[in-house]
Amino acid sequence: MFGKYGASTAYSLDPFAFWPEAKSSIAGLGGSIAPVDAKAAFHTNYTSFDPGPLTIDLIFAQLKATRGTLTLYAMASPEDGGPAKVQSRLLIDLAELAAAGGRHRLPIMVKQGYAYAFLGRILDDTDASASALTLQTDQHVDGPAFARKLAAAKAIIFGPRGSSSGLVVDGPATLADVRSQMCTAAQFDEPDYDRWLALMHRPKHQHRKQWEYVWICRVLETMGSLMEGARGLGFGCGIEPLPALFAAYGAFVTATDLGAEDRRAKRWQASAQHLLSVDALSDSAVCPSEQFFQRVEVDAIDMNAVPDNRTGYDFCWSSCSLEHLGSIDAGLRFIERSLDTLKPGGVAVHTTEFNLTSDTRTIRKGGTVLFRRSDIENFARKMASAGHEVLPITFDQGDQPEDQVVDMPPYAADVHFKLALGSYVTTSFGLAIRKRR
Repeated sequence: MFGKYGASTAYSLDPFAFWPEAKSSIAGLGGSIAPVDAKAAFHTNYTSFDPGPLTIDLIFAQLKATRGTLTLYAMASPEDGGPAKVQSRLLIDLAELAAAGGRHRLPIMVKQGYAYAFLGRILDDTDASASALTLQTDQHVDGPAFARKLAAAKAIIFGPRGSSSGLVVDGPATLADVRSQMCTAAQFDEPDYDRWLALMHRPKHQHRKQWEYVWICRVLETMGSLMEGARGLGFGCGIEPLPALFAAYGAFVTATDLGAEDRRAKRWQASAQHLLSVDALSDSAVCPSEQFFQRVEVDAIDMNAVPDNRTGYDFCWSSCSLEHLGSIDAGLRFIERSLDTLKPGGVAVHTTEFNLTSDTRTIRKGGTVLFRRSDIENFARKMASAGHEVLPITFDQGDQPEDQVVDMPPYAADVHFKLALGSYVTTSFGLAIRKRR
């Protein structure tokens, strides 16, 4: 991992980042949805630190407890994506911790090549409650270091390479000559960007998520998929503007998401990003209501288990969903499976998280994985060898000042093209494939 930390001021870890919105087994902490693990008190994301001594301060506010034992784990995950292991395990009596003011210090020795998460679980019955929990380290994120690593990776990962069967081409990522490409600042200044935003009735926002919507539309337009009577299938739609926009073009759209009863959907429901009904997608400014409700339907589909009866579509799409399927392999299997839903000559258009700092080390498994250049190229070759047409790929990552900005947690609202995720820099990448005829 490429994150660089210094040793001046403290850096706070989000104690509930690994299971967002889930309740803690310590009353008063965490979110509002059912816990993933009934005994889990907290779980940070995996973060990379400089090798050597590291101190973690565990600080509970207004901790009260008369019984119970907290097990505190330091979990070490290899940077090559292997399974995480317990590096240290400590038992803490919660009553004693409450009497001591709710503070505990954990020193560990960081190993080269590992990222670390800190996990607390309740070993036995407890009546513990607290109003807040803070985890602080004696190392802090150095934002400019991410930018330096990004610049170094530009030459190593995105420099000239040997032939990739003609699938990878030189030149900038543009909407005028759209390709399989990543989000770059220059595309936000193109006439096609403004035109599609006007059709969506959305103000311009320098955010990669908005770029994903525009890129998907532009690819479908260029490849002749948006026409009267066409059928489109959206995966992991959440509350997107695309179903209404495609219906306005005369397409019949099936918008899908996880079923409401699926436990994995709880996280997205808590952040109002889960699709529960067709009404949530209606926007009369984009598509007249009568036309919308005639042309858009909603269904529950697990992207890891696309049903066999969904076939005959002219196009399908997903916007930053496939990286949440559990692994890089699962994401690639989904893209390949999505082609089965299409007619011969149909178009699949998908965006996902793309690793900008390494073509070897990455997050291979978990709630959010990061695809590498090698993953994209190898998969594109596989699709081409099966007779499918892959929209030519450019790995241009932009050369404007905004392209060098790495947004740091908690993430700004102004320029958000590239961001630090754990100890990697990532952005959005779009891959388009036409099914063999």
